[in-house]
Amino acid sequence: MFQAQIEAEGIAFVHLRSRLDRIATSSELQSFLKQTFDPMKGGEFITRELMADIEATYIDTLKAVATADMVISNPLAYATPIVCRKQNILWLSTVLAPMFFLSVCDPPIMSPAPWLRKIHRFSPALYRGLFQLLKGATKPWTQPLYALCTNHHLPPPVGHPIFEGQYSPHGTLAMFPNYFAEPQSDWPVKTIMTGFPLFSSEMAESEALTKLQAFIDGGEAPIVFALGSSAVNLAGDFYEVSAAIARQLKRRAVLVYGSHDEHIQNIVPGDDIFMINYVAYEKLFPQACLIVHQGGIGTLAQSLAAQCPVLVVPFGFDQFDNGERIENLGVGKFIPRTRYDVEHATPVIEELLSQHHYKQRATALSQIVKADDGAANAAELIEHRLNERKVRSSD
Repeated sequence: MFQAQIEAEGIAFVHLRSRLDRIATSSELQSFLKQTFDPMKGGEFITRELMADIEATYIDTLKAVATADMVISNPLAYATPIVCRKQNILWLSTVLAPMFFLSVCDPPIMSPAPWLRKIHRFSPALYRGLFQLLKGATKPWTQPLYALCTNHHLPPPVGHPIFEGQYSPHGTLAMFPNYFAEPQSDWPVKTIMTGFPLFSSEMAESEALTKLQAFIDGGEAPIVFALGSSAVNLAGDFYEVSAAIARQLKRRAVLVYGSHDEHIQNIVPGDDIFMINYVAYEKLFPQACLIVHQGGIGTLAQSLAAQCPVLVVPFGFDQFDNGERIENLGVGKFIPRTRYDVEHATPVIEELLSQHHYKQRATALSQIVKADDGAANAAELIEHRLNERKVRSSD
């Protein structure tokens, strides 16, 4: 599903087969994401989905890295560590958001077990014990990967594939800055923080963008409501509630609603609301007075660079933890999706707009975000590791 976007950037694309290949329609994607975002069963669902055809993924990965000098792995690419060890290829692992380190020193909000945080405050030792039990309960999810290793006469994974087994001994790129999350003693060795790798690509038609800019220029800065690339498929009444809040506050609003027209069909059109399928966040967000989004790490990074307050409405996974970190930074607040209605969200948005310290803090932080080029930092680190390998090889 990402092939066109990747090739548009001039980067070669290689398809790694998996069970996700069966997702061919918008409704199938919605069904898949609904199960993935389930707070209790989502983690198991996505892991088992990616493990189901792991042999095909393994074969395709072998072909993909045949001439590679280095591999950068994603936490969900479970075959990649196996392939890199087999082929003796230099590789670096990545972590996109602090939650995915699952640190017991700085425990994140985990939607399947939010009560664990309270236990950590009461007894860190008890927390570590319970965390080990939960970790053990996930081991059966990964059995296909162990079977793959047995069938191909390969050494088994080094550690639990979902936890420590995903990290490279050569280094891990933490793709966020230290002011967003401080390094912890139980992070993998050789972890290097790069900062946010801000990226955006334009998908909207030029005519729509022209109309959007005319709307923005026609009055006070609007509130922007957006849900990234995944949660937007599960919006429910998010946009209806958002439009109602904006109108109650007598504020203009831009709704970025994706490909599902049904999510906006009950919103009465008006000069105060502009609705658009897609727009590059880096172009839209800096023109807002407030950004309301789901808290995905990519959307969050763009919002932190935009010099305006943020309200996070998390749908799942790392978004709850990211929302809490937004509050700790003093640039915004977060409110659970279940409480995102006119009654509860309106006063929160009103506070973010009226209390000037949110805007002041957001403006100051945006300068730091934009000055710290996470993509360039990561590229330099990758080249450094490659050069180190070449020097050792020549010796």
